[in-house]
Amino acid sequence: MQFPLARALLVALFLVQFAAAGREDADLAIGPIGKQIAAWLEGAEAAGFSGAVLAAKDGKVVAAIGVGWADPERKLKNTPATLFEIASTTKQITAAAVMLLVQKGKLSLDDPIAKYLPGVPDDCKAITVRHLLQHTSGIPGSNSGGGGDRLDLVLPSFLKGGPQHKPGTHWEYWNQGYALLTEIIARASGESYVTFCKRHLFKPSKMKVTCFTGDPAPRGARVSIGQTTRGRPRSALEHPYGSYGFQYRGMGGVVTSVWDLWRWDRALHGGKLLKAPAKKLLFEPGLKGYALGWRVKQDRSGRMVQSHSGSVRGFLADMRRYPGEDGCIAVLCNRDDAPLRRVAEGVEAILFGGNARPLNPRPDAPDAELATILVGTYSGPRGRVLKILKIRGALRFELHWGPPNGPVTRGRVGKRGAEVILDDGSKQYPIKTTQTAGGPVQKIVWMKDSYTRKDG
Repeated sequence: MQFPLARALLVALFLVQFAAAGREDADLAIGPIGKQIAAWLEGAEAAGFSGAVLAAKDGKVVAAIGVGWADPERKLKNTPATLFEIASTTKQITAAAVMLLVQKGKLSLDDPIAKYLPGVPDDCKAITVRHLLQHTSGIPGSNSGGGGDRLDLVLPSFLKGGPQHKPGTHWEYWNQGYALLTEIIARASGESYVTFCKRHLFKPSKMKVTCFTGDPAPRGARVSIGQTTRGRPRSALEHPYGSYGFQYRGMGGVVTSVWDLWRWDRALHGGKLLKAPAKKLLFEPGLKGYALGWRVKQDRSGRMVQSHSGSVRGFLADMRRYPGEDGCIAVLCNRDDAPLRRVAEGVEAILFGGNARPLNPRPDAPDAELATILVGTYSGPRGRVLKILKIRGALRFELHWGPPNGPVTRGRVGKRGAEVILDDGSKQYPIKTTQTAGGPVQKIVWMKDSYTRKDG
């Protein structure tokens, strides 16, 4: 029996639409919230954002949007299926690998690291697996030298000087603790860290394209090129530090898409990967609200948020989970000067019925004369130091908030009309400057604080 021509055309049209709806490389906006997110993101590229965004609520994706170029030279656009490196957002993967081994009875969070790592000095034998996961080992964040694949060569550098605080009593972000965790995972499981993650985390979570730096591109995948202020552009699959050794392993290096991060969220939501006792430990906040590879806090509305961000040459990432609302946001960028936090906060506001601030266009680049008189180091109140730097022709700033190895806010310096703007990716702050006649700027006023030039 043959269909009438009109009916056949309708069936064909339905099949085309159905196929398009199932394509992960196509933008998706469902319902009023999804459409509002998509409309708000239309201004994202002009604001300096390039990447992909996924938002979900009540266990359903409402928006998955690509913005900007994945590869400007080849004129390939970002899509929700594009691959990005996620930098320190990788830590949640490492923590989940540890918890899977805890669940299997192959290690304990309170095991001393010396049980698995030969050569741990006596002054570090009180450090446990939990301390590494929660950044409470007492080892300073500046202990970051060393790399490669030999534990015996990096361990003395990583643990040099021993804990500066009793383990478990002081929080200080220390990337290399996560590198040591990868060796503990390998020795407890009998598999390399990379193999263990692929077999026991990615595959059961049905993550289709997730891999690591150094891996070949998954078949048919679009791999983004990271645009950077810190060197040449690089592929998401290119090692940022030469190889996937102890200089980066476990603290960064996962390469994925927003859709695969949604699958990861679903695996964490369900009970097939990690059972309830393991998940409770995974998300139980410790000092400074840091759990195991996740930051956990209540926001101003009382909503529980589990999150982690990441930054590496060419790439930024932010993943946020909302267990009370069964929600999730994933924001991945292939520009390391993109307004990541501003985009994530805007999408979050819309997802939960609030108003997102407009994404202001990126400020213009300062002219050469302004750059010349601004560059320098300025001292401020409470031990703060503001640095204005010229990096690869672009004017950047760093605000060092306090002690050595303390938090640093970074961003770009721009100009809008007569105003000089400091843009940290979340907000754009106008500053006031004072200079001597014909000389460099001597004072900067930012958010009512004064910073005075230190370098003449």
